[in-house]
Amino acid sequence: MEFIEKFVNRIGNWGCVLGMVFISIVTLIIGGDVLARHLGTALPGTYDMVETLVVVGVAFTLVYAQMMDKHTKAEIVVQRLHGRTKAIFETFTTLLSLFFWAVLAYTGFETFVEKFVEGENTQILKMPIVPFRGVWVFAALLIFVLLLIKLFHNVKGIIEGGEQK
Repeated sequence: MEFIEKFVNRIGNWGCVLGMVFISIVTLIIGGDVLARHLGTALPGTYDMVETLVVVGVAFTLVYAQMMDKHTKAEIVVQRLHGRTKAIFETFTTLLSLFFWAVLAYTGFETFVEKFVEGENTQILKMPIVPFRGVWVFAALLIFVLLLIKLFHNVKGIIEGGEQK
């Protein structure tokens, strides 16, 4: 289990770096468009590029948040719980999250296949969108695997009577 956890975390870390690169590119595109508009023109396709490229940054930001266990949760409630009670609560919320991300990955994959067949492109630049949909599905699957690992640790905590990772 530890090998799988390290492998998934390594993929998540590289994805995070890739996401930062894409967000930096988006920042440069927006900055270039602002400068061009100040000079009296606009860069065609800026909106197409930004809305497409930002997917990589957002997808791997969510993966990184799950890796660090820094997603939204009721910290006021959770910090007051200890031992087996906390592990049970964490297990329940992890199961809910697993269901959510399973549905998201499944519907994302269905959309990915549908749009792959259609050959979906952006409106102005005709950039293919399908690879970015694939990144989104991959990130959802990574989050699902991270949640499975967390569930394993939570169940282990319930059995052993204490908290786990």
